[in-house]
Amino acid sequence: MKAGSQRRSILLVYTAILGALSIVLSTIRVSFPLGNPNLGSTPVSIAGVTTPGAVAFIVGIIKGLGVSLWTGQALLEFPAGIGDGIMALFTLWLSKKINAVVAVVIGQVSRYLFTSGMIALVLGTAVSVDLSLPGASLLFSKITSAAPWFSPVGLPPLLSNIAMVWVAMIPAITASIVANAVLSGAVVAALKRFYPTILNKP
Repeated sequence: MKAGSQRRSILLVYTAILGALSIVLSTIRVSFPLGNPNLGSTPVSIAGVTTPGAVAFIVGIIKGLGVSLWTGQALLEFPAGIGDGIMALFTLWLSKKINAVVAVVIGQVSRYLFTSGMIALVLGTAVSVDLSLPGASLLFSKITSAAPWFSPVGLPPLLSNIAMVWVAMIPAITASIVANAVLSGAVVAALKRFYPTILNKP
């Protein structure tokens, strides 16, 4: 087998394994005071420090698609998968400049922007322009009920709805970031100690 074909085969296996893990770990929820986050973005973070950009992003997409199918909440989970994929690309970029453990922790924190932002953008837009997507209004109401005190003043309806979703998600995404940052950091620290050649080098 030629070296190029062998590398593609290995990357395909990595993609499949990390993608499957992201779906499986999404079913594991951790009890936190701020919510019950799942651990699905940990394999996406790991992809960000061990694989090329295309693989890292695809793992996030697999997570979004897979979790959408088993939860039936595509309006929430698919944008989250895209956001996590962007987070993985950001983590990849960081990992080539700084310590990999620090990179995955900062990458997880970036989910405030990438993951929450993508969900808020998609759901806020769907509600604002009345795309008649099944469950959009109900999901919007459920999420924004977490922040009844927040009412953006002076913003156009579209921006207002996006802002409402983003702010309302802060407690849940914070819990998710904490749980996944701890697990991602521990896994990458173990890889750095026992299998350092797999990690991107600063």
